[in-house]
Amino acid sequence: MDKELWLFDYRQAEAYEGFSKSEDINNLIQKYLKEEYDFSNKTILEIGAGSGKFTGFLSDRSKKVYAVEKIESLMLINKEKNKNKNNIEFILSDIKDVKLEKNSVDYVFAGWSLTSMRDIYDQVFANLYQILKPNGKIIIVENGGQDEFSKLLGIEEFTEQMKNEYKKMNFKEKVMLDTTIKFANKEVFYGAFPNYQETVLKKLNIKHKVIIMEKNIGGKE
Repeated sequence: MDKELWLFDYRQAEAYEGFSKSEDINNLIQKYLKEEYDFSNKTILEIGAGSGKFTGFLSDRSKKVYAVEKIESLMLINKEKNKNKNNIEFILSDIKDVKLEKNSVDYVFAGWSLTSMRDIYDQVFANLYQILKPNGKIIIVENGGQDEFSKLLGIEEFTEQMKNEYKKMNFKEKVMLDTTIKFANKEVFYGAFPNYQETVLKKLNIKHKVIIMEKNIGGKE
């Protein structure tokens, strides 16, 4: 597995979910989003929804969530978590192929997912610009870099490159949060990152900087 292609195999749904539960144990990302954005009566397109780290949170605060995920095993976990919510529509698809009504979505939300789509950005953004309302926004949550997590995985340079790439695409930095990844045990780490078996995990609490960026579609290129 190529480290630069991405960090883990998303098809390993249970391993991915174990890592997802370890991220941001103090829910600083959700607290920030709750304070900064009013999603009430809004329609949100969540791309790369995964096993549902943010899906339920978004659905509790909005009118409608389209949760798009291309890995069925991840979507099944997400569906089970949110089985009692009636304002989520799950779409099993690559985001570039999703067909929604033009100008129908207020926000696109991507939690640690947009970077993994970088090889098809042209197609992804072309579709998002069609779906988003003229005053819509794209919100992304990504690795901030220069922290214990990026050093542990050797992605410092890559993370900086991606931050600069987003800025070139007119994404503006909203906040840099100092979060913590807390692994229940070492097996969670090695299960989630099968190509890092030789990496020495010295502790279970890892400092993790998370950047939240935003792009207003009114300023799209």
